Amino acid sequence: MNFTIIFYISLALLGAILILNTKRRPSEEGPFFDRIVSKEIQGFLALFIIFHQTVVTLVHFEVLDTEMKEFFHFFFYGILAVAFFFFCSGFGLVKRWMTDENYTKGFMKRRIFTVLVPFFICNYIYLTDALLNNIRYGNHFTFVEVICAFFGLFLVNNQMWFAVEIMILYIAFRIVFARVKSARTGIIIMTGIVFVLIAIGLSAGHSDSPLMSYWFKGEWWYNTVLMFPLGMLYAYKEERVNAIIKKAYTAILLSSFALVIILDYIHRGMIADQVYYSDSYSKHPLLDKLKGLSVETIYEIVFIILVLTLLSRFKLDNPVLKFLGKISLETIMLNYLMNYRLFFLYTRYGIAVYLPAVIVSTIAAASVVYLLKNLVLERRSGLFDGDVR
Repeated sequence: MNFTIIFYISLALLGAILILNTKRRPSEEGPFFDRIVSKEIQGFLALFIIFHQTVVTLVHFEVLDTEMKEFFHFFFYGILAVAFFFFCSGFGLVKRWMTDENYTKGFMKRRIFTVLVPFFICNYIYLTDALLNNIRYGNHFTFVEVICAFFGLFLVNNQMWFAVEIMILYIAFRIVFARVKSARTGIIIMTGIVFVLIAIGLSAGHSDSPLMSYWFKGEWWYNTVLMFPLGMLYAYKEERVNAIIKKAYTAILLSSFALVIILDYIHRGMIADQVYYSDSYSKHPLLDKLKGLSVETIYEIVFIILVLTLLSRFKLDNPVLKFLGKISLETIMLNYLMNYRLFFLYTRYGIAVYLPAVIVSTIAAASVVYLLKNLVLERRSGLFDGDVR
């Protein structure tokens, strides 16, 4: 079975999961975006990221994009998925802070540890895998790299970056919002912190290795993170924004959809020009990076507006997405391990065996890590109980 057939089967699968039990939202219903909805969307996007990372893995193993044809389209939209994860995180934090005056108390265990624990579980899985790989192929890490990897400062797999950055943002949120009296002040300060993270990423460059690096090496560290304070701002101005969306639904839907298509075309051109990798040939590499960041930021904002507009008319109530939403972080962190370790299935049997194996194994591994996390944190939330904490 070739890539083209698999591509259309994949689209059908994603579409079927997304519309499962989706209903028309009553016009008189109030807020249309909350923690449950955001978790369902994150579950869908986590599944989508598996397809995206599969393309990234195939490219790493030098399977040409001309061979993948339509399937290569999954490569271009991973950035939108991650942007929405940041948006949901920022939204959820401010929304809870505004409705719970004691929200910052116990925040470490309730929010930061829920990322920290699975991060270190996955980190030690990757570190063990890398050390075994070194023995097998005669490679080695320096002593400093091993120590830094043990504490998570050196990532033996770059896909772990999201967990690191979201923990930094959570810690910053805890410090800032425990002291401020208004959401507006807190959002302004958090936006400033995000710009500092962007500046660090812009100056850090790229790692010499495509698989491993120290923190902030690579444009993915900063080209989606602005959606975090945007999510905070939406939570703060939710009623006003929702009123505008409902009043001008058709105009916003059509214009955002058209802009997504236009920006998608521009974004593909930037990727082809390797706008973030111009250090070796451009006179102004920083300007190239800022150009890429600007276009991608607008692209992400328009995409989020499109999603919110659709949610104003359609209501998700999907047990599959609720389940995937629970393990979304673990899915993102473990996906590349399964892609990499199961690649032999692609070389032997092709994409029709390789892709389903990656999906099933990633979801299974993510579920195990989720249960281990709950065991460590003494939480009772199960995989299928409907609780989205």
